[in-house]
Parts: sequence; C-alpha cells; structure tokens
Amino acid sequence: MKSRKPLWIAVVAVGTALVLGLGATTLALYSNARDAARPEALVSRYLTYVQHGEIQAAMKLEGRKADPAQVLLTDDAYAKVSEQLSSFRIERVRSAGSDRVRVDAVTVAGGTKKSVSFTLRHGDDGPVGWLGVHAWKLEPVPLSTVTVAIGTHDAVDATIGGATLHWDGKVRQLLAFPGRYALSVASADPWYTISGADASISGFGQGVALRASSMLTPAGVEAATAATNAWVNTCLAGGAQPKGCSFGLNAGQPDGESWTNLRWELTAAPAVAFGAWDFDCTQGTILTPGCWPVTTTTTGTADFHADYSVPATGETGEIYSDAPGEVEVKGSILTIGAGGAQFQSITWN
Repeated sequence: MKSRKPLWIAVVAVGTALVLGLGATTLALYSNARDAARPEALVSRYLTYVQHGEIQAAMKLEGRKADPAQVLLTDDAYAKVSEQLSSFRIERVRSAGSDRVRVDAVTVAGGTKKSVSFTLRHGDDGPVGWLGVHAWKLEPVPLSTVTVAIGTHDAVDATIGGATLHWDGKVRQLLAFPGRYALSVASADPWYTISGADASISGFGQGVALRASSMLTPAGVEAATAATNAWVNTCLAGGAQPKGCSFGLNAGQPDGESWTNLRWELTAAPAVAFGAWDFDCTQGTILTPGCWPVTTTTTGTADFHADYSVPATGETGEIYSDAPGEVEVKGSILTIGAGGAQFQSITWN
C-alpha cells in the first residue's frame, strides 16, 4: 500500500501559500488605506511625484484631467525645465470643516522657500472602511499660471520649457509646476526680431508674465518710416485744419472770402523713433493689445498756403499762416510685412 503523505503535504503547502497571499494582499490594502487615511501622507506622496518630475502621476492624485491646451503639464515638458521642486517639508495638519482638512507645507524650488496649503476632503473609504480606516481625497491643487505673450500679431512657433507653443497673436495662460520656464521664438522675419524671455516659478498658486518682446530690423524701420511719412503727407493735404493731425490753422475761411489751392508745405521733416513692442498698447483696431510705439524725436514744421478771392470786391491774392505748424508723429505700428506697415496715429486735438 502506497503512502499519501506527500500529497497531503503539497495540499497543505498550497493552502498555506493562498492564506499567506491573501494575508499579504490584505496587509497591502490596509497599508495603502492607512496612508490614505493620513492627509499628510497623501500630500507627501503628491509632492514626491513632483520632486521626481512625475507631474502626470501627481495630477492623477488630485483628479486633474489631461488638457491638450495645457502644454506644460506633461512629464516630457517638465523634464526640460530647470529649477524644479527640490525638497519639501510638511508643517502641520489643521481642520477646515467637518469633512475637510488643510495640510500646510514648505517647498523649495530654485533655492527659494514658499509656503503652500493643500485641501483634502473625505473620500471613499473602500473595502477597509470596516477596519476603521477612512480615506482622504486631495482637492485640485492651485497650480501657478504663466501668462505668455509674444511681440507680434503674426502666427509664429515658439518653445516654452520643453513644449511647443503655436502663437496666433492671442495671449495664452498656461498652468505650471515650480521651475524656471524659458520662452524662445525661432523667427526669420525680415521686419523684426523677437527676443527670448524666462520666468521663475518658485512655488504653487503664483502668477508670472512671460513676455518675448520684439524690435524692428532696419528693413522694418524703413517700412515703418514710409508709413509715417504717408500719414504726414495726408495731413499736409488735409486742408486748413487737417483732421486728427498735430497742426492746423486756428481759424478757417472768413465769410465772403473764397480759398482755393489749400496746402501745407513741409519746411522741416519730423524725426521719429520706433520703440520695442509695447504689450499694453491698445491703439488701432486689432483686438489683442500690442504694437511698436512711434514717437517724435525732433518736431517738424509746415507753412500753410492758399489762394484767396473776395467775389464782392474782386480782390485776389495768396495767404500764409502767421506761424509754422508743428508737425509731430505719435502712435503705433500695428502690423508690418511685405505689403508695408500699418501706422495708427493718436487723435490730436
């Protein structure tokens, strides 16, 4: 008769393994649940993800959904950002209501310390709720905002951090984690050059502006000068009181007198200067703010001439302005390209 002892030993071994496996699973569930029951542990996990560059994992903890428009919120983009979160310290946990707590922490990025508060609320306890373990849920974290603007209304491609940004003339607001973000534009435009810019975010919930300004090239200055000269010539041909211009007669044609061949003759041309892109400029009809400002560096002069006649007496002659008109140019270059520049003057009184 054969012994069955080895079979029983095998059965017992398998049963023991199953029990140990179930025990290990239960222990793991309990351990994870226990961590979830400690608000500071959940915040520490979130900040550790950020510290390691795993911002997409961090966003999952707060339930933030992926948004293709938020080009900075990917691991690949964040990997190319300098001065990231380097360390953190949990300070305290405090009540924020019957079902909420706040966890205060201090973070360090780029050598700068910042304070931040995270809000957590009661979440789903799950299968270990019967053990008295209650879970917490991290509410959306107040990320920082980067307001991006580039000194042109034209469409250009730029890079910010490790992400590509398609600029179409509209200011963009991007969410970002701590770090230093560099904005660069590869523009081969013959009319203007665009400089780079960078901005540092040292914590959470900040707002920074990232502006890449632009300057006209010599070809751009030439086109802009042609546009301002055209405006001056329009004013010179605009009659005794040219509308919207810097000069004009104080009085017009007297009653009973007829004027013909009215003209202003430029005796000294004004000198103008074109500044760097002004992001706050609101001149013109383009909805997005921004322009190259135009100012007068040397005022020009112009004299008024007209032929006159008095029908009642038959008198004729020529009249002149008693003092030169001051020719000034002030306004904005809104756009510039192969078709020339668009100049928008201020409205002179």
